[in-house]
Amino acid sequence: MAVMIFTGEYDIAGGERLRADLNRLRDTQKVVLDFTDVTFVDSKAIHELVNLHHYRAAKGFEREAIVFQNPNLRRIFGILRLEEVFHCVSNLSDVVGNDDTPSHLYYAAPALEPED
Repeated sequence: MAVMIFTGEYDIAGGERLRADLNRLRDTQKVVLDFTDVTFVDSKAIHELVNLHHYRAAKGFEREAIVFQNPNLRRIFGILRLEEVFHCVSNLSDVVGNDDTPSHLYYAAPALEPED
C-alpha cells in the first residue's frame, strides 16, 4: 500500500506537477490519496485523478481511496459522482489500520500558493 499526502490548492497551474506525483503511484496495488489538507481542486486536478483511476483500473487494481474532510471537496465529488469512482473517506484511519501500515509514504509537491 502507498499513501501520498497532498496540501494546498490544486489548479491548472500545478497540473503537470500533480500528474508527475500521481504517476509515482500508477503501478501500486493499493493507493490512498490523503487530501485532508487540500483546500481546492479544479477540473484539471479532477482530470488527473480520473486518469490515474482509469490507468489503474485497466490493470485490475482496486480503486483508489481518497481522504478528505473539506465540505467543498465533498460537494464537488458528490456533484461529479466521483464517490462512485473513488473510495472516499473522512479519516486516514478508515483505510489504514494498525495492521495495515503503508509500505510507502509519499509527499506530493506542495501546491502553488494562491496569488493575491
